[in-house]
This record gives sequence, structure tokens and C-alpha cells, in this order.
Amino acid sequence: MSLQQKSVDYRGYRTPGIRLSEGLWTDRLFTSRNHERAPLKSILDFDKAHLVMLVEKGLVEKGDGRKMLAEIRDIEANSVLLGEWDGGMHWTEQQLIQRLGEQIGGWINLGRSTGDISEVSRRLNTRRLVFCNIHMLNSLREVLLKLAMKFVETVVPGQTFLQHAQPTTLGHWLSMWAATLDRDVQRYMELTVRVNQSPAGAGILSTTDFEIDRERVSELLGFDSPIANSLDAIMSHDVGLETISVVTIAAMNLARIADDLELWMSTEYRYVDFPDRFCATSSIMPQKRNPNIPQQIKAQCAKAIGAMSLGIASERGATGQPMLERFECDVVLWELLEDLPRIMGDLSTMLDAIEVDDRRMRESSERHWASASDLASLIVTECGLSWRTAHQICAIVIRLCYERGLEPRDLTSAIVDEAACMYRGEPLSLSLNSLRAALDPITSVHRRTVLGGSAPSAVSREIASMKERLGYDLRAASVCERNIAESQARLTEVIDRMLAG
Repeated sequence: MSLQQKSVDYRGYRTPGIRLSEGLWTDRLFTSRNHERAPLKSILDFDKAHLVMLVEKGLVEKGDGRKMLAEIRDIEANSVLLGEWDGGMHWTEQQLIQRLGEQIGGWINLGRSTGDISEVSRRLNTRRLVFCNIHMLNSLREVLLKLAMKFVETVVPGQTFLQHAQPTTLGHWLSMWAATLDRDVQRYMELTVRVNQSPAGAGILSTTDFEIDRERVSELLGFDSPIANSLDAIMSHDVGLETISVVTIAAMNLARIADDLELWMSTEYRYVDFPDRFCATSSIMPQKRNPNIPQQIKAQCAKAIGAMSLGIASERGATGQPMLERFECDVVLWELLEDLPRIMGDLSTMLDAIEVDDRRMRESSERHWASASDLASLIVTECGLSWRTAHQICAIVIRLCYERGLEPRDLTSAIVDEAACMYRGEPLSLSLNSLRAALDPITSVHRRTVLGGSAPSAVSREIASMKERLGYDLRAASVCERNIAESQARLTEVIDRMLAG
């Protein structure tokens, strides 16, 4: 009895009686999730590019190549069949052998392996999702820069340790958020340089003894070039770890924005508010208005931190030892890369509808001595004392006022002189008007005109510069995506010509 499977019943190369004597024991949990572990479209793209190369190199007869390419086109158009995909890397081969027989369909994997099929599909899918994230980060930057310009004069107390530190403006704060996202985009763009290298043709680690053309497949799939060392192409996964790292940093930056918004929307702060459509309520506490989107963003950050740990643990081992573990990390990574753009879109929509209580922000800035540094600057400027001496006098002033239940608006020249005498034995004789000007938060932010400062003029210059960088980043991403799209078009044209005979 022949061990060769009948073509119509072909179920893959792993069958009893070939290398192994028994059928494969199947874990239902993992089998049901196989489709999550590899992107079928990326596999099919590699199938087509590899077949084109095999025909062009004369390794597969043109007629057989046309038949296989036609069948792959048919498979791609059959949504029901695509829905039955079990997640296997060699599913296309199985379909082709069932349709065309092993003598034709069995040629598709000449010169390649599960190793490079897996790595190519991983990189193609990562590349696609990375550009989705770049797009949404740029859109969110645009929203933030627009809002920053709108609120460039709106004073808000800056904090350290969640205590009042120094006054700044909401525009300064929003442009800070935009700056972090700017760096996220730079990290993603730098990542694409390494992601967009082709493992195709590396096989499982040492390429093949057939004269394949790795450069041609790389070109057809829109990669910049093949990875030079085939062992490195399959067995090294530092680029995967870099991807998780970039995603995690981006998620943490978004979570920081979410934390700020959640804090500002809290009952105690009430700096900002959002329409009810962005809020949930409680089944037991009828007064509640819970901002959902910030919580969802922070959940993605928690998942990203877990993915970082999972990725490092999965890749720890001797060369060629970690193999199946990384598929678990892929599932989480691709979920993050798919979900983060959606949540960034929600955040952009939510920020567009922000309601700012500028009066409450300003009043909060006037309390708790947020402008104390400016009082010290006044002493330096008017009295010629060193910064440390001025700082110590101010610290005594603030302690005295707290002990006496006085607010900044209650400060008098006499209290400042009392503190100065306690520290250095001489009064300062500062006017009340100069004290009021020093402690005014609006005047405070306007004085900080140094590069990067909180003055509206400085922030406006920063926003203009950031808009220029945003424009550059939009163009750079567009060029990369256009190159990829052109390669996809070339692959389609080559297949069309082959099918036309």
C-alpha cells in the first residue's frame, strides 16, 4: 500500500508512516488559536512572490507556475475558504495539492521552509501594523498641536509629587504630550528600517542548494534588502524584541496622557470635562460619570508591559532553542498593534471635544505657592543676593505663612523682611507691588521666554517647529508606504502577465 496521500484528501506533510508512526496528538486550546499566530494574507503574499521567482529562475515550469498562481488567486477571493484556515504555514501547499495534485502543488515550497515562511509573514504583518500606528500617532499629534495653540495662554499649575510646583500653561502641557508622540514616531520609523529586511529564502537557517533569487523575492514583497546572514535571518529575534519595546514605550506615553486627563477630570481637580458620550456611569452609584477611554488606554499599557516580559522570556535560550514560545508573544503584540490605533482614534475624538475650566486652573495656580521660585528670582534681581540665599529666605516666608494660615495673596513686605532677618539679620524692603507681580502665575509664565519655556511666545515657536517636524514625518511615512504599494503593484502585474501566458 502506498504511503502517498491521495491529492483530494491531502492533509499536509506530517502524516503517520512517513517520519513519525502516529498521528499528531492535538491540544484543542492551541489548535483553535492557530489562526491568531500567523497572518494569512502575509503568507499568501510570500507564496505568490516565491512562485514568481521560481518560475523566473526556471526552477518551476511556467505552465505549472501559472496553474498554482491562478489557484492562489482563487483562494484569495474565496472568503469562506479563507475562514477555514487553520493557522498552518503550509496551508497554501495543502490547498494546491488538493486542487492540482502533488506533482504540481508540491513544488511551491522548493527552496524555503517553515522558518522563512514564518519570519517573512511576521515581518510583513508587523510592517503593516507599524505604519497603522504611525498614522494614528501623527493624527493625534496634529490634534494636540491644534489644542496647544488654542490654550497657549491658559495657566495651569505644574506638579511634582502631585503637589504644586510652578505655573505653566495648558498649551505648554499639550505640546509636551505632542513631543513624546513625536519621539514615538521616530522610534517606529527607525524600527521599520530593521523590520523591512527580508528573511525570504533563508530556509530554516542555511538557505538552499537550489539557485533561488532572494533579492527578487525581497523586491516583490517591498523589503529594502535580504538579510545577509541566513542563520541570523531565522534564529535572531532582537528586532521582535525591539518592536515590543517601541510599542511598550508608545503605550506608556499614551497611558501618561490618560492619567493626566483622568486626574484633571476628577472631582478634586475638575480642570477639564468631556461630553457624556465619552463617559459611563454606575449600576449602584447614580452620581458617577466615569471617563472610559483613559481607562482603556491604561489597559493597553498594562498589556504592553506584560508583552515586553513575555517577549524577553520567550527569546531567552541557546540559538535555535526558543521556537514555539515566540508565537505566544506574537499574538499579544499584534493585538496591541491593532488595538492601539483604534484607541488613539478614540482619544483624538475625545480631545477634540475637551471642555477646559480655565478659571479653576488659574485660581489653583494662584494657591499653594506655585510661583515661589519667582519670588526668589525677585530677591536675586532686586537685592543682589545669591540664588541660594534668596531660596532660603523664600522657604522661611512660606513656612511662616503656612503656620499663620496665610495664602500667597496675603503676603506682605513685613513678612518677607521678618524671614530675611531670621536668615541673614537684614530686611529686604521689597514693595508690595513687586511681591504681587512676582507671585502672579500669569506674569510668571510670560517671563519664561527661554527656549522651551512656558511663555506663550516660546510655546508658539515650539508648536510651529513641531508642526514642521510633523509635516516631515507625514511625508517620510508616505514615501515608505508608496514604495511598498509600488512593490505590491509590481507583484500583481508580474502575476497578471504570467497568467496571460
